[in-house]
Amino acid sequence: MMKFKSAFNQEINDYLALREHTVSHGTYKCDCVTLHSFDDYLAANGICNKEISSKDVYGWMQLLHPAYARSTVVGKVSNLRKFLEYLRHVGFSVFLPDCPKLRDTYMPYIFSDDELDKIFRAADSIQMTKNSIPHIQLEIPMLLRLLYCCGLRVNEALTIRIKDIHFENDAILIRNAKNKKQRIVPIGGELTDMLKKYCLSIDLSGSPENFLFPGRVPEKHMSENTAMRRFKAILKETDIYIEPVPHTRGQCLHCFRHLFAIRSFAQAERNGRLTDDSVPYLSLYLGHDDMNGTEKYLKFSSDMFPEYNDLFESYAGDVFSEVSYEE
Repeated sequence: MMKFKSAFNQEINDYLALREHTVSHGTYKCDCVTLHSFDDYLAANGICNKEISSKDVYGWMQLLHPAYARSTVVGKVSNLRKFLEYLRHVGFSVFLPDCPKLRDTYMPYIFSDDELDKIFRAADSIQMTKNSIPHIQLEIPMLLRLLYCCGLRVNEALTIRIKDIHFENDAILIRNAKNKKQRIVPIGGELTDMLKKYCLSIDLSGSPENFLFPGRVPEKHMSENTAMRRFKAILKETDIYIEPVPHTRGQCLHCFRHLFAIRSFAQAERNGRLTDDSVPYLSLYLGHDDMNGTEKYLKFSSDMFPEYNDLFESYAGDVFSEVSYEE
């Protein structure tokens, strides 16, 4: 049992015991962190009554704003609200703050064609160093092309095993998708041929259990930190790198997923497919539960693709709702 100090220590433990068996491990850990913070606040302020007022909730919230980005604050308040709903359900008098909502203002960095050319050229010129993992000069170019061509999440790509690549059907099985789901991702024949040559070049074809992007230890895959460090070095080498603003993601490997979504949407429109038809397919391809999850991938600066700005804005404005963090 975790140690809490406030008057609600037993209720917090009871609530977390329920959550531990009904939510994912990541969500449970977030609940623990949030409730530890709220428990510390109640104890430090000598709140001994078994009730929670608006003053108690807003006092705790005020401590969050200087320390965290707005999206993080919204997430923590949502976590607390669930606990407060639990307390009300079991009979306590508590104040429930309004359901927090936050419009997603994240704007991904979309690499231009010229920048992509520089990135791939630099990746193809990576040199082995004394401390680099084996075959890093081949793994990074292949990883970047896979992310660019398929729009995969970085961790999805890094955890692919040879047995997951269906060379004969031009498809990849993604076993470790978000929310413990799986999906099959079709790939082009040219990329399939590239993957075949890559596997032969670093001798991966012999064992179906081999990771497509092995790390320093063959039984483990390349880490996301290693991939990001190499990518950052490429951006700096090509003078593309921009120092990120605090609390923002900035340029990263995940930007390839945004670029894939935007270009796929635009290509469908150029080919005459109705936008109402193309987005559901794109949502499934990207592995989203619904189209609201796809909305943030169809955001970009009008300077990047001015010819599609009106199309994207009119579609997103009609279809996608404000992002809620109450889920």
